[in-house]
Amino acid sequence: MIIDFTVSNFRSIREKQTFSLFAESSSSHLSENVASPNDGKIGVLRTAGVYGANASGKSNLLLAFQALRYIVCSSGDLKDGDDIPCYEPYMLAATSKNAPIEFEIEFFSKDGVRYIYKTAFNAKRILSESLDFYPSRSKANLFKRDEKDSWETVAFGGHYKGGKKKFAFFDNNSYISKAGNSADAPDLIRSIFNYFRLEIFHLGVNQRVGMGHWNENQELVNSISEILSKVDTGIFGVNFKEQDVTDIKLPNDIPDDMRKRILESESRKPVFLHKGEKEFQAEFTEEMESAGTTKLFNMLPMLIETFDDGGILLLDELDNSFHPHIAELIIKLFNDPSVNKNNAQLIFSTHNINLMSPDLLRRDQIWLTEKNNGETLFTSLDEFDKNVVKIDSPFSKWYGDGRFGAIPAIDVRAISDIIKDRIS
Repeated sequence: MIIDFTVSNFRSIREKQTFSLFAESSSSHLSENVASPNDGKIGVLRTAGVYGANASGKSNLLLAFQALRYIVCSSGDLKDGDDIPCYEPYMLAATSKNAPIEFEIEFFSKDGVRYIYKTAFNAKRILSESLDFYPSRSKANLFKRDEKDSWETVAFGGHYKGGKKKFAFFDNNSYISKAGNSADAPDLIRSIFNYFRLEIFHLGVNQRVGMGHWNENQELVNSISEILSKVDTGIFGVNFKEQDVTDIKLPNDIPDDMRKRILESESRKPVFLHKGEKEFQAEFTEEMESAGTTKLFNMLPMLIETFDDGGILLLDELDNSFHPHIAELIIKLFNDPSVNKNNAQLIFSTHNINLMSPDLLRRDQIWLTEKNNGETLFTSLDEFDKNVVKIDSPFSKWYGDGRFGAIPAIDVRAISDIIKDRIS
């Protein structure tokens, strides 16, 4: 579970901003929304929602998680001299457009160990990198790499045991990406690498979840069918039918592995079973279903896997194509400890102010983004005066009234004049 994530100089985020999922132990409001992954010593929020105007930086926060994941998991695949593709600095200041991006994340691994990973990088190289953990109440360093270090001079702490330490890397490779993908690295490093690789899922706006091979898991298909039948979609079952893919034309130069994945995904197509009058049944293709139904159908395998594995799900615009009650259902499932037994986490952006309810989310679960001269700033609702913004205050109404900021400044009169001038 993520405790804190600190970002600077990434896209619209210029100065250091910390997005925190640490839960104040003193607050008993909606205590079930807080997990205790380390025997109750630290409370961590199960969900957090990010609000703000269009282009305020909500998506950039979620993309920062993806960029960090790339550094940890994929930068080791870069060849010597390659640009680091996730280097996207703040471009609206001369001092930042070539400056390093910095990330720091504090998190609990699946086995309840607390870690802090830091890195700084520019377009061509990883400038610094370190991994600390808490073997007891005190923090200890596992490895540290500074700008002057080569792969031969990385410093290792006394707790780094159980396998090979030194791995050759280029300037643009992170140490953890190289070591974590090696069979002779310590189990600890490989577990951190695989945590970022396998347990963090990001779904962008209008992004479709890859079908993979989940449609061959009949138990999972049955669960998805049952869920769809319980949310008033009219669906009572889902089947998959084999399709003839021999006539599908793909470019000759497409890589073989990509060709194989595309053909596999097209070889089995879902059909949705509906009942009509007098028990009449019909099969609908995916194209015949609503946008909300198809989005939910494609998201459910990822959602279920996140619960099964205790992963982290990042959803950009949770309310997009969903009825508000479906979006609320997803949040409730993550906040429910009887469902979310493995401490999965949901971080989402949304414009749906109906979800900003004290019956659903605590103050520290609601985050606001707004821009100041093009720079994104994060604020938690918990940072407002607690004598004014109380645990049962009407969050959504006050947000809609502009009392918290983070809403678009719209000049209705000026826009009206522009349109009137065009047609006058």
